[in-house]
Amino acid sequence: MKFKFLLIAFLYLCCARLIAQDSKFFSTKGDRLYKDSNYTDAEESYRKANDLKPEFKNKYNIANSLYQQGRTKEAGDYYEKSLQEAESDKAKSKAFYNLGNAYFEQKNYEKSIQAYQESLKRNPKDQEAKQNLVLAKRQQQIQQQQQEQKQQQKDQNKEPQDQENQKQENQQQKNQEDKEKKENEAQKQDQNKEEQKEKSEETKSDKLRKEEAEQLMRMVDDQDRKIRERIQKNQSRKAKKAKDW
Repeated sequence: MKFKFLLIAFLYLCCARLIAQDSKFFSTKGDRLYKDSNYTDAEESYRKANDLKPEFKNKYNIANSLYQQGRTKEAGDYYEKSLQEAESDKAKSKAFYNLGNAYFEQKNYEKSIQAYQESLKRNPKDQEAKQNLVLAKRQQQIQQQQQEQKQQQKDQNKEPQDQENQKQENQQQKNQEDKEKKENEAQKQDQNKEEQKEKSEETKSDKLRKEEAEQLMRMVDDQDRKIRERIQKNQSRKAKKAKDW
């Protein structure tokens, strides 16, 4: 039983040594390719080394290979990963410094400044980090000025357009008001015509009623006259008869 345990332990140590040797082999190969500026193949070798033995050095070297290829976004991600594996201030300072460079290339000057500051916290004597920090702050200021100028230009271009839009809106409103005014006037004219028509009809009706009344009065007067004549005639006849008697 004891012999079996020792055998397992021996095999485990052998495997670990072989893995470490393979990792070192790929890491060394990557260094050679990186030195020859063959950054794509160097990246591949560093990735193989990192698969066998994930550690700060391998992740840091992958990030450097990516940075040299111009893949700064991916490089920044691997610098971040390497910082999670870093143990010494020296390693962290180097990773933060290169992370600042990656952000600088992306024109993300705010994060670049933060990374350089973190690097200087671990290594305050790093002159290159100090110089890059000053440069990043200067570029950030220029970037902000350009953004302000761009916004001012945009506002200036927008102002005439706003004025033109306001002018068009005013004209449209005036046209609408004129249209409503004309419609109201037309409606008022129609209403006046209708009122005049009604008044004319009422006048005509009143005239007809007056003529009818006058005609009726003449009929009544005529009838009354006939009745009186008839009465007088009858009375005249009676008077003659009385005289003869």
